[in-house]
Amino acid sequence: MTTTAAPRPASDFDPLMLLEAVEEVARTARPVDPDRVAQRPWDRARALSARYASAPPARRIAEYLGLSWSEVLRIALVPPGRRERALGTQLGEDIQKWLTLDYIAFALRLVGGRLGLTTLSPAQYRGERTRMLKQDAGRWRHGGHFRLPNDDQIRTVAGSWDRALRLATLGGLQGRGGNRARIQPGSIVEIIERCYEHHGTEPTTGDAELFAKANGIPFPRRERGRPWTDVLREWKDGRCAAGLPVPAGPPPKALRPDYSLDVGAAREGERRRHKTWDDPAELAQWVAQYLADLSRGARASKRGYDAWARAVVGAPWSSKFDKYGGWSAVLAAARNLG
Repeated sequence: MTTTAAPRPASDFDPLMLLEAVEEVARTARPVDPDRVAQRPWDRARALSARYASAPPARRIAEYLGLSWSEVLRIALVPPGRRERALGTQLGEDIQKWLTLDYIAFALRLVGGRLGLTTLSPAQYRGERTRMLKQDAGRWRHGGHFRLPNDDQIRTVAGSWDRALRLATLGGLQGRGGNRARIQPGSIVEIIERCYEHHGTEPTTGDAELFAKANGIPFPRRERGRPWTDVLREWKDGRCAAGLPVPAGPPPKALRPDYSLDVGAAREGERRRHKTWDDPAELAQWVAQYLADLSRGARASKRGYDAWARAVVGAPWSSKFDKYGGWSAVLAAARNLG
């Protein structure tokens, strides 16, 4: 006897994991023709999966990906190595009919305004989007028609989450104290593309690593066992699909550009900015700015300052005050500036 685990929301899974779940359960439900399994039989077959018994219902998966169930099945049954590209292509074809860059900017500003935030992480956007769509669905007669893209669709059309934020004139995602931005390293394919954009030549694996190092770009560890030729094939297939020119190979050594030059290829947030904070007067200026931003009647505190600094580009943590007498000393110096 099998028992069905409580389904988890689709947002608990990344899109590729959802597709993996769809494939495994579909092959369990209909081993001969998994591409023809309907939603209800698929839902029932979840209980037979050791890994995906708690996967969301088929209908929720399709809604979350913004695709029909037949499209979800088709992409899920693509070989794993090609699944991500197939999903990106399908999302792009489906949403380009209605999701424009202007609408992305509107959606981000709308959600940011509701939350009272000047920037948004994908998780913050996802949570508020879910609440807004539930509210809309509950409206009598006219509900259920509000279109709000999910974060994966935004990335697909805008190119990246950071670019979407810039389109919406929202601040970039900040790390601790604004000094360490949280940005995931790009893929090797993305680094090759940036190298090609700046130098106009196909790099070798050593060239790509040298280019990344020279520009301060984190170079991800290559997938274990994946040859460089496979990485290049993925890059060239992407350019070919986009109608862009594809190089035949790296130029002769004598004609290769100097990949050790910093050509400004790093994106905002990829480089870590180092700051020694050896000027107490500068620290006091930051606290003075914090005091000026305080709401009327609000009490200045070390914890409150750190919460403020988290959202302000370049602001130091209060721990940087320790060698100058701590929070109280720097706070007193900031008040004297007034």
